[in-house]
Amino acid sequence: MAAEHGIAEGAWVLALETPTLPPATATNTLVVGGDRLLIVEPATPHPRERARLDALIASLLAEGRALAGIVVTHHHVDHIGYAPGLRDAHEIPIFAHPQTASRLEFAVDTHIDEGWTIDLGGGHVVEALFTPGHAPGHLVIWDRKTDVAHAGDLVAGEGTILVDVSDGGDMGVYLDSLRRMAGHVRRLQAEGRSPAFVPAHGPVLPDPVAVLDHYVSHRLAREDKIRRAVIEGKSRAFLGILAAAYDDVPKHLWPIAAMSVEAHLRKLVADGELVRAGKGARPARG
Repeated sequence: MAAEHGIAEGAWVLALETPTLPPATATNTLVVGGDRLLIVEPATPHPRERARLDALIASLLAEGRALAGIVVTHHHVDHIGYAPGLRDAHEIPIFAHPQTASRLEFAVDTHIDEGWTIDLGGGHVVEALFTPGHAPGHLVIWDRKTDVAHAGDLVAGEGTILVDVSDGGDMGVYLDSLRRMAGHVRRLQAEGRSPAFVPAHGPVLPDPVAVLDHYVSHRLAREDKIRRAVIEGKSRAFLGILAAAYDDVPKHLWPIAAMSVEAHLRKLVADGELVRAGKGARPARG
């Protein structure tokens, strides 16, 4: 069982069905460690899927390992479903960022933030990296031995990442988190290391820098379409800006795209390029 799901020495991944957004249908749970194990993102609410994770945990415990705790990367419903149940079943703590804890309906045992580490034995030291933007308390959870990181919803192996301002998302902060993680991975690669990201959704990403750089360039390209729509006067009403910025996207996806438009508009206002005009925007100058 353990070998079947191993992606590195001391790292196992299960994609478990969750109530997430299409095209994704599952959220990845990472189990990592040596003598002690950390369960990152036990997200599924479904009994059959929980049984799959229970079986993996049982096989690892049968090898003489112990459980050290549970980490959730952020508060969204497709990332937290089995955390309270596992805590109760194994009497282990849940770790989360304070801003995540404040948004959950269940209690978090220990607040963690940038710089938090836990020694799991066998050289496995796991650290938390604060990566807000998609969600206020978002964390990337990194095993320094394997250089396998659970990236949460910083990036995805399938689908896209939404930045919903109504739920604490912030596009400028998100872009900063992407750039910061790209710099972090580049430094590790310069040392001859080979980091890999386990995204919350989709396959393991063996080249995180390429993915992170693509996310930044894609978001900035979309932002430029929004900027030009407003500044060149093509449209300054929200729906017109949406149509101009997402003219390459089917209309049935526009309700989701509208979240990104709002997030980009707020960033452009914060950057001093635009001012709001009703739900839309106009240039800050001229």
